[in-house]
Amino acid sequence: MIKLIVIILIILVIMFFNRKGIPIFLYHQVNNLSNITPDLFEKHLQILKKKNINTLTISEYYRNNNNKNSALITLDDGYIDNYLYVFPLLKKYNMKATIFLNTFYIKEKHSGKSIEIETNGVANNEAIKKFLSSGNAGSEQYLSWEQIKEMSQSGLVDFQAHSHKHMAIFKNDNLEDIFLEDEGDCTDTFLYKHIKKGFPKFPKRGEYSGKGIIIKPEFFDLFEDYYQKKLVGKNKKDLLKLGNKFIKKHKKNYFIYETTFEANERIKKDFITNKNLIEQHLNKPVLFFCWPWGHRDKESISLLKNLGIKGFITTKKGTNSYYPNWDMIRRIELRKFTPFKFKINLFINRNLFLGKLYGWLS
Repeated sequence: MIKLIVIILIILVIMFFNRKGIPIFLYHQVNNLSNITPDLFEKHLQILKKKNINTLTISEYYRNNNNKNSALITLDDGYIDNYLYVFPLLKKYNMKATIFLNTFYIKEKHSGKSIEIETNGVANNEAIKKFLSSGNAGSEQYLSWEQIKEMSQSGLVDFQAHSHKHMAIFKNDNLEDIFLEDEGDCTDTFLYKHIKKGFPKFPKRGEYSGKGIIIKPEFFDLFEDYYQKKLVGKNKKDLLKLGNKFIKKHKKNYFIYETTFEANERIKKDFITNKNLIEQHLNKPVLFFCWPWGHRDKESISLLKNLGIKGFITTKKGTNSYYPNWDMIRRIELRKFTPFKFKINLFINRNLFLGKLYGWLS
């Protein structure tokens, strides 16, 4: 009898919270090299259309523009395929999206040459290499300001902040591994300038996640020389033990530990550049910030609120209510977002109770 009552109560709760959740779907690239192809993305839009779900921009959601039976489509970074494939589909189905921009890589106009789309890892690494050699990170793999203006003026796409560079910082001085070849990503290229076998690996976090460590480039060559002479052939336990002793011996001369003030100034400089570029090109306010890699920080929330940010978008899974916690907007991203998985996630996260449970379990 008690079990039956519990089951009935659970069913009633689920029914009560049905269609009271606002699911926000997260995408990056949409192309034939990505896990999300244009055909698959279109199937997602067709599912939303069939269910008569209203798509909102993040700005409309904040203004409480008819949030009932709604969902959000968001795309991070601002890749060229957002214009080539996503924008035409939004127009076809009259749906809206929000793109969180990394402005460091955006050019005024594209060259007009045919663009061969690259994976985001390759595209970003090449852009940073270009920046280190020329001082300019503008990339044809990203949207241009000309395209961004067109998308914004359509009324279908909202553009908000995602940091200027989308780079990382060293978070502590504990050696975690050794580079065995030129295997780094764009953040490694940015931090190390170049990578050689024997360079030390340190833990990294998104550059908005508080205080970091600045390591002078000459230390990496110093460590590499020590690695070649003393560490080659050591098992990992001994390698890390000896490597950390070497770091401890030399960090006074090569490691600079940021104060809270210095970290805040670094973050503020990057964010204001990001914000100003978007506002100057689109003549619209930037009110929302999407954390790079989802790496959040309480100190940065206070800092960015003082600079005009009203809402913070995360990579934490789960749903949101009609009147959400704007310090932590949740989103849904699946690496293999099949139509079936999309339908399941849509069903779960349109229900406020099930969506919150999903977020808690995730």
